[in-house]
Amino acid sequence: MLSEIPDNISLLLSLQQLTLIGIGIRSLPETIMHLPRLKQLEVYDCKMLQSIPAFSQFIPFVIIWNCESLEKVLSSTVEPSDKPSHGFVFFNCIPLDPHSYQTVLKDAFLRIELIARLNSELCYRCFLPVMPDIEYWFHYRSTQVSFTLELPPNLLGFSYYLVLSQGHVRDEVDFGCECYLDNSSGERIYITSIATSCIFTYRENTIDMISDHVVLWHDPASCKQIIEEIKAINDVNNTSYSPKLIFEFFIYKSETVTIKECGFHWIYQQEAASSTVFESNDQEQIAPQQILKCLLEELMHIGFGGDNIDTLVGEKK
Repeated sequence: MLSEIPDNISLLLSLQQLTLIGIGIRSLPETIMHLPRLKQLEVYDCKMLQSIPAFSQFIPFVIIWNCESLEKVLSSTVEPSDKPSHGFVFFNCIPLDPHSYQTVLKDAFLRIELIARLNSELCYRCFLPVMPDIEYWFHYRSTQVSFTLELPPNLLGFSYYLVLSQGHVRDEVDFGCECYLDNSSGERIYITSIATSCIFTYRENTIDMISDHVVLWHDPASCKQIIEEIKAINDVNNTSYSPKLIFEFFIYKSETVTIKECGFHWIYQQEAASSTVFESNDQEQIAPQQILKCLLEELMHIGFGGDNIDTLVGEKK
C-alpha cells in the first residue's frame, strides 16, 4: 500500500536497479535522477501513477509498464546527464498527453543523434504507444515488410522503426530487420538487427498490447556494416552509386500481433548547427552535454525535419 516514494531515496548511493510493482503511488520524485549508480528503473502495474519526471534523460534504461493513469512526463529542473543511455519502454501507457509524448520522443531522437555523432557502439531502443497526429520524423516509410531501397548519400547512420498492431505476443517474441546485399564478389551478405532486447522483461506467458505501439531503435553495428559494405562495393566499381538493398522487417513467435508499418530515420554526416561544434578548435574533445545541447538547438530551429515531416498515419512518401 505504499503511496509515496520519499525524496531522500537519493541517499541510496549504491542503488543500481529500482523496480516498483503494483503500488499506489501517484508520482515519482525527481531525486531519483540523482542516484549516481542507478542503471535501470522499472515501474509495473502502478495503476494510480499520473506523472513522472523525464527520467530517460538521466537513467540509462527506463521501463514504464501498464500504468494506465500515466498522463504527464514532467520537464526536469536539472541539466541532462552524460550517462550512456540505452532507451526506454512506455508499454500500454495510453493516456500520455501530447506534450509529454513529444518530450519523450524528442529525447529519443536526440540520444540517437548523440550516439551516432560520438561514434558510440551503444544500441538504443524505445517503445511507445502510437498516438494519432504526432510527428514521428521518419524519412522512409512502408506498409510492406519487405522492400528494396537505395540508401541516400552522406549517411552517418540510421535508426529503424516499426509499428506493431495491438494483440498478444509471447514473452520471448523477437522482432527486428534483416538486410541483404550482394558484395563486389557476388556473395550475398546478410545483416540482422534485433529490436527486442531489453523491451519485454516482464515475464508472463503472453503479453497483451492494448493498442498499436511504435518501436524505434538504433543499432550502430548493423549501420556501420551496411555502410562499409556499400563503400567497399563502390570502391571496387569506382562509382558513387549506392547499390540497392533488400530490407525485411520481421516478428517471430507472436500470436496476433503484426507489423503495420516500418522504415527509417536517416542521420546525415553534416548538420548545419552541429557542424560548428565538431569544427571547433577550442578543445580537443567536446563534452557530450555540449553536443546534446547543440543538437537540441538545431532540431528546435529546423522543426525536427523541416518541410518534410509526416505523421505516422498517412500516405507513404
